[in-house]
Amino acid sequence: MKIWTIALFEFKRYFKWKQELIGIGLMVLIFTLTSLWPMLKNALDKDYNVAVLATTGSVPELDGFKFQLLPPDKKADVAAGVGDVWDAVIDTSVTPVQLLAEEKASWQDKLKTTVQKWQQQRLISALPLSAEQQQLIAKLPEIKVELLKADSGAKDDKGQKLVSAGLLFLLALGVFSGFGFMFTAITTEKQNRVTEQLLTLLTPQQWMDGKILGISLFCLKSMLTSGLFFFLVIQAFRLIDNKPMQAIPMTGFEVFSALLFVGLGLLLVNSFMAGFAATIDDPNHSSRSIMMFLPAAPLGLAFSVMDNAEGLMMQILSLFPLTSFAAMPLRMANSAVPMWEWALSLLLLIGCLWWFKAAASRVFALGIRMYGKEPDWSDIARAFVGRKART
Repeated sequence: MKIWTIALFEFKRYFKWKQELIGIGLMVLIFTLTSLWPMLKNALDKDYNVAVLATTGSVPELDGFKFQLLPPDKKADVAAGVGDVWDAVIDTSVTPVQLLAEEKASWQDKLKTTVQKWQQQRLISALPLSAEQQQLIAKLPEIKVELLKADSGAKDDKGQKLVSAGLLFLLALGVFSGFGFMFTAITTEKQNRVTEQLLTLLTPQQWMDGKILGISLFCLKSMLTSGLFFFLVIQAFRLIDNKPMQAIPMTGFEVFSALLFVGLGLLLVNSFMAGFAATIDDPNHSSRSIMMFLPAAPLGLAFSVMDNAEGLMMQILSLFPLTSFAAMPLRMANSAVPMWEWALSLLLLIGCLWWFKAAASRVFALGIRMYGKEPDWSDIARAFVGRKART
């Protein structure tokens, strides 16, 4: 009961309705401005006038540009108007095709790319080929993928990349949010000797468990609200572009598994941070503060093997309890995972969390009552493995 009371206190400590509403309002404002920006940009940007010197045929097509077909014999008059009448001139009477402009500008790069594709199509059309033959040359050949097991867990490529990137981003958000909240709370309370007074009413284990649970729940809440907001932003942009809604290529069980592993991972990471933060005496000068970034290592490892979700390294990371909270959700979002591996990974993660929480509480109890000094690394190691500190 005491643990839940502390957890609720820590959660409410950072969860403020007013701040949440302000944050949602700012996100809506940013989303609105982002949605209106393309229309505002198109309204303010001028259309570039481009002369195309060619005998016959079509002209390139590119948003923000107006192309006009002119005969090559007017080359001298058109060239004289560059900078005043024309922003650029495309001369097809010379080889290679010439793009004439008054001075270097950023818009010339996308114009050059469009002209290259347009000229390629013109050259193909000039060859003595049928329409079908021209199409074969202009387009890449289609490759059809046939799967022997149609339900083997194949995912939509774009969707799985979106989910993978989103999971990593939200995990990083949760881990670093926990780092900030846990580090600030414990070091400040220790310097002000708040924890010393509370430990007369509670055990170090109860105080640390409640703090870990409350901050982890708040981090998970931040991840969910941020993920929902970015998902709605993506859907809004697709609606603006007249594209179908982006579906999440994950089943209900996969979403549940991702939340389960991420939630347990946050508890594991915050256990480490709570225990280690208690050993820091002065956060402004302690060289140990850099160690608080260590929990970000599993995210880097998972990111490094994300492009091969079926590989052996990803399988190892998804089973190893210190990295499974990041690797298993990514693996499930990209490929099929045997049920026995999922169950084994979950059991190892829960077991590691249970042991790690107890070890971190011993380190917490060791360092939280030290003032003016920090415990030696050997004392931290002895407390971590459950041995008594040297006297």
